[in-house]
Amino acid sequence: MKNLWNDADAEKMIADYARKGVGGDLALRVYTTRLLGGEPRLVLHGGGNTSCKTKATDLLGDEWDVLCVKGSGWDMAVIEPQGLPAVKMGALLKARALDKLSDEDMVALQRSNLIDPSSPNPSVETLLHAFLPHKFVDHTHSTAILAIVDQEDSKPLIKAVFGDRLGYVPYIKPGFDLAKVAAEVFDADPSVEGLILDKHGIFTFGDDARQAYDRMIHYVNVAEEYVARNGKPQAAKAALPAKLAKPSDIAPTLRGAVAVARGEGRFYRMISDFRTSDAIVDFINSAKIADYAGRGVSTPDLSIRIKTGPMAVPAPDADKLGDYKAVIRSHVEAFVKDYTAYFETNDALDDVKRTMLDPMPRLTLVPGLGMFGHGRTLKDAKIASDVGEMWIEAVRGAEAVGNFHPLSKADLFPLEYWSLEQAKLASNKPKPLTGQVV
Repeated sequence: MKNLWNDADAEKMIADYARKGVGGDLALRVYTTRLLGGEPRLVLHGGGNTSCKTKATDLLGDEWDVLCVKGSGWDMAVIEPQGLPAVKMGALLKARALDKLSDEDMVALQRSNLIDPSSPNPSVETLLHAFLPHKFVDHTHSTAILAIVDQEDSKPLIKAVFGDRLGYVPYIKPGFDLAKVAAEVFDADPSVEGLILDKHGIFTFGDDARQAYDRMIHYVNVAEEYVARNGKPQAAKAALPAKLAKPSDIAPTLRGAVAVARGEGRFYRMISDFRTSDAIVDFINSAKIADYAGRGVSTPDLSIRIKTGPMAVPAPDADKLGDYKAVIRSHVEAFVKDYTAYFETNDALDDVKRTMLDPMPRLTLVPGLGMFGHGRTLKDAKIASDVGEMWIEAVRGAEAVGNFHPLSKADLFPLEYWSLEQAKLASNKPKPLTGQVV
């Protein structure tokens, strides 16, 4: 992966934002956040965050030590200073002394200490950024890093790849508990240049923006080089029909099968985005593709995009299209049955009242052809396809150096059904023509 830092670009960013009253720290934070966010192998559709510790002045003219951290809803590739809301550091640091802090109370703490109360919600990983002492902190879900951490026994491999330069943090759901453990790992060895979060991603940090960014690119390259150097042969390929159907032959049937029934013979329909390339087809043609899909997502936040993982269907025979409709429907029914069981099993483990999300797949893998992303809108469908490409890259890398073993479904559930996401369901009702093609 190429290091894109450019001194002239960084200096121009500082000068441009200075004319708008934005300080140099925040200008450089915007600069390197965009560098990270513009690389899909690092950050994809919300999968990462950044911060810097600086000073800010409130409406009364009082100056505060603050953490400027990525805000909810902002795309890192095009972020602006207002996408990095300033939170008072003193209150964040005091939270480390607490024994427990619910997600709702954590959000309330962060919002009540914003310099600008109209700012977006700070990242769920704000406290982790705050508890680390470094001025600049970067976090990504690098696909190369995921290839290393998505192993059944990942800790020895992490040690072999990175030595003692990165601290190891076991998987913990993002939030207060993860922040405390990550800080303890750093405190045990302050010489580390970053943290590897098992089944999740990587943090790097530094005294300035370039140091934190350089470290991120360096350790991602270490992972990429290890995968390339130690990769084993790919699994055998599945047999394909002599005459493959075209994507357009199966798209209407697939789109109909994943429509969500809403009663009285009506449906919430999906838009589909077809995606293919030599690399996509080569991987999906694996004889083990259904096995890989069933293992789950490569990093937990992908569950918000493609649920518990992709759905794999057989390759379509152009001479048997009449039978293929039943094949698709049976696979969708199996996916729905498995997803419903996943929800019911994990929902029963506590007294929290949750609403099950619709159980339809959001990514379908079709040997010989490629993949279809599904979504209520074209944007959602394209996001699912984007995520599918990165999932393929992470799984391919994990299988090359070991065996793809991502986070368990039981550990995935609390993130997919995070209470703050559930609260949004009532206000996210689709419009009458959403999903319709006219």
